[in-house]
Amino acid sequence: MTKLEKSMVEKLGLTEDNFRKPKVTEIDRIKANVDFLAMLNGVELNEVSGDE
Repeated sequence: MTKLEKSMVEKLGLTEDNFRKPKVTEIDRIKANVDFLAMLNGVELNEVSGDE
């Protein structure tokens, strides 16, 4: 970041962490695709816990 960008970030109360891209795993992508396809088809998904 340039000095100007750093000063603007500080004045807004932000940190460099606010500008980093979040890490997305392959599982996250698959879940997002499943949710999207379910929404398109009008299917309601229920959360399932792992201890059943």
